[in-house]
Amino acid sequence: MGASKDLFMQDRESELYEVKSSNHNPFDQLSDAFLQQADKYENGDIDALETAILMRKDYERLEIQMNLRKTWMDENKESIESESSKYPEGFKGYKVSIQTKSTANFKSIPEWIKLEKDKKDFEAKSKLAYQMVQKGGLNVDANGEEIPLPEMSVTSFIKFDKVK
Repeated sequence: MGASKDLFMQDRESELYEVKSSNHNPFDQLSDAFLQQADKYENGDIDALETAILMRKDYERLEIQMNLRKTWMDENKESIESESSKYPEGFKGYKVSIQTKSTANFKSIPEWIKLEKDKKDFEAKSKLAYQMVQKGGLNVDANGEEIPLPEMSVTSFIKFDKVK
């Protein structure tokens, strides 16, 4: 965590010098809480699991807050865009505009449905062949033709499941 904490500390220090910090600013309080949690772990006052749980709870609360803000902005985007048009050079460091994008959906086209099914069948066949090779078998089908193997990558992450 050292590198990410160092970057965080640099950002936090620049914030403190650029903006007057207030003990009543929730962002500053969250930032300080993070640093205190990390320091307690690094000093051996608390174990990694306890620290991760505390940080996960903070993360969940922050995620709720981010979603509330996103919903509010989505519901008020016309007003926001209208007001931002008064500031063509930007306002408080942001140039705000409404963006649109089009997304094509092919799911109702019979040929697309068939191609998707064929793709899933191929993926399953290729994964099974990979498993066979891992167990010392060959990657060939019933006709003796070679089955292309997928490139596999392995990642790790921490998963948090709520205990019922």
